[in-house]
Amino acid sequence: MGKHYVTVTEIFDFGPHISKVILHVGTGLKGAALTKDMFRVSVTRTAVSGADFAWPVFMGEKPDDSMKGTRKITDLYVSDAGGNRSENGEYITLCMYCDPREGLGSLIRFDGSFNVTVNVAYQTEQLVPIKTGTGMLEGLVFDINDGNLFLYGDLLQTAVHEDPQASLAYCFYRPEEADTRKVPLLIWLHGAGEGGKEPLIAATGNKVVNLISPNIQKKFGGAYLLAPQTPTMWMDDGSGGYTKDGSSMYVEPLERLIAAFIRDHDDIDTDRIYLGGDSNGGFMTMKMLIRNPGRYAAAFPVCEALADCFISDEDIAAIASKPIWFTHAEDDPVVIPDQYVVPTYKRLIAAGGKNIHFTYWEHITDQTGLYFNEDGTPYTYMGHWSWIPMLNNHCTLDFDGEPVMCHGKPAAIIDWIAAQRLGTLYSPSC
Repeated sequence: MGKHYVTVTEIFDFGPHISKVILHVGTGLKGAALTKDMFRVSVTRTAVSGADFAWPVFMGEKPDDSMKGTRKITDLYVSDAGGNRSENGEYITLCMYCDPREGLGSLIRFDGSFNVTVNVAYQTEQLVPIKTGTGMLEGLVFDINDGNLFLYGDLLQTAVHEDPQASLAYCFYRPEEADTRKVPLLIWLHGAGEGGKEPLIAATGNKVVNLISPNIQKKFGGAYLLAPQTPTMWMDDGSGGYTKDGSSMYVEPLERLIAAFIRDHDDIDTDRIYLGGDSNGGFMTMKMLIRNPGRYAAAFPVCEALADCFISDEDIAAIASKPIWFTHAEDDPVVIPDQYVVPTYKRLIAAGGKNIHFTYWEHITDQTGLYFNEDGTPYTYMGHWSWIPMLNNHCTLDFDGEPVMCHGKPAAIIDWIAAQRLGTLYSPSC
């Protein structure tokens, strides 16, 4: 009879991957000597839909999207049920290798339109006897799934905003600090790959949940996160296809969702509402900022896809006084910077924008020190993936290559966002 296991999903720069498997041995393991060759971990991923599809360019280089195979163990230890080290625990936690070029560990899969959750089944076989303080263990097989611990994802709630024009699902996080005082609101608008019918993916398809990590939350003194999800894409002009004139059928429904969320959560500090998003979501960040500039204390569009030719001089005048920090990469092959962010940024500066910043990456490279190109240099992500440094708070330089200053010292993008307030006049120090 098989034994039970639990998976642990962690959200990396390249999305949600199962990073640990916790095996319930069921007996005290004090004194157990464990080595990585003791277990073989096999996984079968089952796609709900979209077995065959054309891989789109905006998704970057297609990973080895295997649906069945063997995972690599990088470490293992005796633990409690939550995967915490425990000398006399009854569990063994296996740490799994995760890589942006390998899809076997991923909890999601692109189905031709969106990233969707896949069904995952693990089978872990014991290959080598384990000597413990009370005896010998051998021949164990763990193949009964007792669930998944989703780091940060388990902190999110989901809901639907019913709307006569287009209902929108969303996920959100409410910080404990909201029990005692008003706290800011961070709004994230997802890229095209995170649309669909699973609202959690709007915040977990990439590392958006870093915004609710303790380090980032501390910068804001606690903050709500709101991540709406469109059933198609933000750039849908109502035809079901990509906009040809810069319009979106979701502007007014999203406006009403945001207004309702703020109204329903009176512990939100309305002087500290921040709006950002990537690609399709960067497009929508620009649309919503233009639609209602008075609502937002700051905006942070990433690889934004609202073509400059669709932004009028009146639009530029309406938002030039707003704090905005753009992020993009020179080698983005999907949203060509010279057609989008570069001319828009220059027009905002020419219109008198004083608190407008633009981190312009040459390439998007791995900053973890874990992944490398064949020549030994840090792994290079597709240039479109400029949300990676933004969500990791690595953006520090302005368009001219000089540090962005805030309160008299160099600031990273999220620290700068946290410093902005509605009604605060810009000063050169921030």
